[in-house]
Formats: sequence, C-alpha cells, structure tokens
Amino acid sequence: MNSQFDKSAFSILLKRALGNRTQKSFAEDIQMSKEHLSRLVTQKRETPPTIDTLTKIALNSQNRVSLQELLSVCGYDPNTISVPASINHMMEAVKLALSHIPYEFSEHLCDNTSFYQMTSCFANGPIHRWYFHFLSDNTFGTVDHELSTNLLSLISKEMKSDDKISFVTSIPLLFQYYMEHRPHNLNLNLSFILINEHTLTVSKEIVLQTASSIPYEVLNNYTFPSNPE
Repeated sequence: MNSQFDKSAFSILLKRALGNRTQKSFAEDIQMSKEHLSRLVTQKRETPPTIDTLTKIALNSQNRVSLQELLSVCGYDPNTISVPASINHMMEAVKLALSHIPYEFSEHLCDNTSFYQMTSCFANGPIHRWYFHFLSDNTFGTVDHELSTNLLSLISKEMKSDDKISFVTSIPLLFQYYMEHRPHNLNLNLSFILINEHTLTVSKEIVLQTASSIPYEVLNNYTFPSNPE
C-alpha cells in the first residue's frame, strides 16, 4: 500500500476530471474498466493508479486537472518521472533545428509535469519565447480528447503576442489530424511540427498565425525550413 496515496483528494480530482460524462464514458476515454474507475471514485482502492493511467486522466480531463495534481495526491515524486524516449528523440531534433536559427537564445527544459517540455528564450527580436509541446504517442482512440485538452490548455494559459507555441509529433497521421482540426480563433502564434523519426530532423513546420502584432514574414524567420523525406 502506498502510504502517500490520498484516496479522498484523488477522488475529488477524479470527479473534477470526469466532468459531465458518465463513468462508463470516461473509463473508455482513459482505457480503464468501469469497475476499476468506480472503486477509485468511491475510495475503495488502497493503491494509486500507474503514472501512465494518471497521464491519460490528465489528458482527458474536462476541467483542467493537471498531471502535477494527480501525481501529488498519489504519492509520486514528479522529479523522478522520466521523459518518454519518443519525446526525447523529438526534443533532440528540435534542438538541432534551433541551432541553425540565426538568433541568440537560451534553452530551458521544463518540469516533467509541465504542459510545455521545452522553452527557447530569445534576447532580442520579435519573438521572446518559443514554447514546445511534444505530443504523446497515443492511440487514435483518444486523439479527439487529447486535442481538446491541449487546446483548452492553450486557452487557459496567459500568452503574450511575442510568444510562439509549437505542437510537435513524429507521427504523420497525428500531424495531419491536428492540421485538419486546427483552431482559427485563438490569439496565438501557433505552429505544427512534424519530425522525421528515422533521421531525427524536422520534416515540415506549418504556421497558423492568429496573433496580429507580428507580421507573417517576420514570424517566418522563426520557422524551421521543410526537409522533405
């Protein structure tokens, strides 16, 4: 038994994540049996879910329950959680691409539970911070909910007109799905980046500019060139 597992606090977070869905629907979203979910909600389980399950709960939360909150009440130390290898590979590809941008910047890795896993800060120029969110390698059965959660996270965060945000994936179908469901009414400098998983290079970056303060041709200077396979 995990003595740090706060069943009561976890139940509250779980109900918040559930939102207006039925337990059956939510259980399907997070790939858990309805019975197992019910035992967690009613505080009848003595051990916490796995980190993988907590991640699915956070991704499918209707009311912005963060992975950080879930880890905390379940007794996990966020600092001991490793970044998945697939994300590490994409991160290395982005770092290499950034090294060819002709602007001075500093690189910051974010906390493992942060929405953004990496941030580049530019000392001068029209872009101040460039945030990167690396998409998890989920099945397409949960991609709708992950996309909705990611867009809600963007809405809930205070972003500036000189910030840029990029969603990064190495899965062409996921890249295409996000492109087809991209938002058109957010005041953001947003882009989608596809990584070639074989060469670990940027295959393409598509910019969806919704912030009006930075001319597109200027923003284009902070865009990775396409490297077709």
